[in-house]
Amino acid sequence: MVVSSFSSSSYPVQDVLAALRLHQEWGVDELIEDVPWAIWQEEPARPAIGRGGVAPSSSSAERLTAKQETRSLQEAQAALAKAEDPEALLQAGRHIPGVTLARTAKHHLGLHLVKDAPFLLIGDVPNEDEDRHGTLFAGEMGRLLERILASIGMKREQLSCVPAIPWRPPGGQRVSQRELELCVPILHRAIALAQPSRIVTMGATPAWMLLRQEVRLSQLRGRWHEVMIPSMAAPIPLLPLWHPAQLGDNAGRRRHLWADILLLEETLQKEKVR
Repeated sequence: MVVSSFSSSSYPVQDVLAALRLHQEWGVDELIEDVPWAIWQEEPARPAIGRGGVAPSSSSAERLTAKQETRSLQEAQAALAKAEDPEALLQAGRHIPGVTLARTAKHHLGLHLVKDAPFLLIGDVPNEDEDRHGTLFAGEMGRLLERILASIGMKREQLSCVPAIPWRPPGGQRVSQRELELCVPILHRAIALAQPSRIVTMGATPAWMLLRQEVRLSQLRGRWHEVMIPSMAAPIPLLPLWHPAQLGDNAGRRRHLWADILLLEETLQKEKVR
């Protein structure tokens, strides 16, 4: 959604703040102004003046801006690749050009890493409960997850858990394809920090981000796949599951999730025997 700007000089501060909060709830994510903004800078872009007081051509300015954006993105991705702990990854993830979600979400969902965890559990796009509490699998979905894990004798505290992306989009809207692409290096680095022997994803988003297959989750589930993660030497087995929030009253999905949980249990039991 786009909204045009207005001068706040003639309005009380509390009215302006209320209007901004309302715009955020409506999902406003763009601003129309008299002067274009260079989105990676703090101030509006001003025409650069060359020799003789002549501004460069629009094509030259666009090429310069594109180079600056590319360089900023490369620097941000380099910072992600160097993150050695969850806090460093959190800080680096906030400064990726083109990702605006960090500015609108209440919380940045962090990583819960457990040494020698049986597998790494990856959640979907954060929902309202997760954003409110700043915790992955918060609220009713977390309680349902705990019951699912208990059915195979496991506890949530035993597992490493990371979000597919760390922020909830405004109003729970779909995350744009570009922002998903830009968040993939964050997820890759989170996995590298966890060093899992196996990965279990919940929901379509993490499955797509890691497997990059343009097929439905219903076609991916039911079997183990392999995924290569940058900086990790060998591929990692990955099992895609339905997210608890996607079950509802759908009997088919519930049966499929139960079958996949049994497959997970069987795989883990075989590894214990070896």
